[in-house]
Parts: sequence; C-alpha cells; structure tokens
Amino acid sequence: MTLIKNVFKILAVTALFSSANVFAADFLVNTTINDSNHDALGSNGTGWKYEIDKMDVQWADSGLITVDIYTNFVGHNGKNGSGRYGHGNIVLGDLLIGTKGESNPYDYAFVLSDKDRNKDYSRDYSNGTWDKHWDKQGTFTEIGSTLTSKDYHGKYSSTASGEVMAGTTKGSGTQSNWSVDNYGRYSGKTDKISFSFNVNGIDAFQNASQLAFSWAMSCANDVVDGVVNVDRPTSVPEPTTLLLMLLALGFMAKSRSNKSNDFSA
Repeated sequence: MTLIKNVFKILAVTALFSSANVFAADFLVNTTINDSNHDALGSNGTGWKYEIDKMDVQWADSGLITVDIYTNFVGHNGKNGSGRYGHGNIVLGDLLIGTKGESNPYDYAFVLSDKDRNKDYSRDYSNGTWDKHWDKQGTFTEIGSTLTSKDYHGKYSSTASGEVMAGTTKGSGTQSNWSVDNYGRYSGKTDKISFSFNVNGIDAFQNASQLAFSWAMSCANDVVDGVVNVDRPTSVPEPTTLLLMLLALGFMAKSRSNKSNDFSA
C-alpha cells in the first residue's frame, strides 16, 4: 500500500508541474508581414532597387526576438542620392518597434551605427562565392521620437514620406546583433537583413498584446510595416493531465482524511 501511495504522490507532483507548462508556446509571435510587390518608388525604372518583399517576425519564449527583412536594397546601400539637401546617400534605416499597437508611436528601435549604416554591402567575389554575409552589432533601445525620410535627407529632397530611423533615445540601450546577406539580383534569392535582440525583463514587451514593426531604407521608397498579435500561453491543462491531477489530488486528500481519523481515534 505504501508503494501505491508513493506512486500517486509522484503522479500528483508531475501533474501539477506539467499542467503549468502544457500550453507553453515555443513562440509568442511567429508570423510574416508581407509587402506589396512592385510598389517601390524610383525614377527612370530604378524602383526595383528599393523593393521590399516581406518581414518575418519571431518572438521565442526565451525572450529573443528575430526580425528578417527581405529586400533588393542591400547591394545598393549608399550608392544612390536623394537630392542636394541633408544626408545625400540613401542608406539602411533602423528597425522601429511599437509595444502599444498600431495607433501609438514607435517606442523602441534597433539602431545602426553611422559607420555600419553607410557601409558598402556589395558582394565580394574574391572568396569564390556568389553571396556575401556581414555580422554587425547595433543598439536595441527605447526611443522618444522617430525621424522621417524628410527629416533625414532634408525637406526638399527627392524622397517619399515615412518613418525610417530612431530620433531621440532613452538610456544606453543594449548591444545586439544584426546581419546582412547579399545574394545578388540574379541568384534567385532576395537579399536579407536580420535583427536579433532580447526583451526579457522589459515591461513594455511583457505586457504587450500587440507589437508594431516598421523598416525602410532612408528614402522610404518602399516600407514594410504591420501589427502582429502576441500569443500568450495559457495555464489551462490538457484533459488527460487534468484528469491525472484530479485523481492524484483526490487520493492525497483521502489519505490526509484517513490520517486525521486515525489521530482522532
């Protein structure tokens, strides 16, 4: 009888622990934000250089958010002008993030350094491959404002309108990783920009039911943006686990009752 009691005790503990984790999702967000095809702006047939295909967003339950952006722009970074005013060359923008939903301003950003923002990301054939990969570090930080393409390039520049970079920042932020992959126009693959940062311990993210994301090159000739829902795990156990837990708890309650009766006798 003692063996049976011990078995039920083990089952009870197992059921209690497993019930809290049955629906623990691997990802709080795992989705794609698509951008319209052939909607990039550009004069003299150059719009294809700025084309953005899509943005893949993953938020793992470990707290790591990964954002992959597929665009033709990588190999053209810093090689085209925006006019005579402000910053002349069209370059990579920052990843803008909003934790309060679509109608609110962006309050976080992944900010690139000026050096990395202006780098030439053309492919290098010297290593005998058809593609090139760069690993970089930037700053994931809270922000108080954003810059539009007109703010960055000048109000008289030949750019579209749209938010493209972080403005004022709050605090020192966290050094985080980003990377660039240039596959080339004729490879059959779209170039990729990847951002990776951890949001554990940041209340704005832990309490968010939706996240907004936006990315564009500095001229905003094409923009990919959208709002995604956060899929919070529930603590409701599966039916099998629930039955096991109830049986185990019932047995423990009966055992406690029997002990009480023994003492009262």
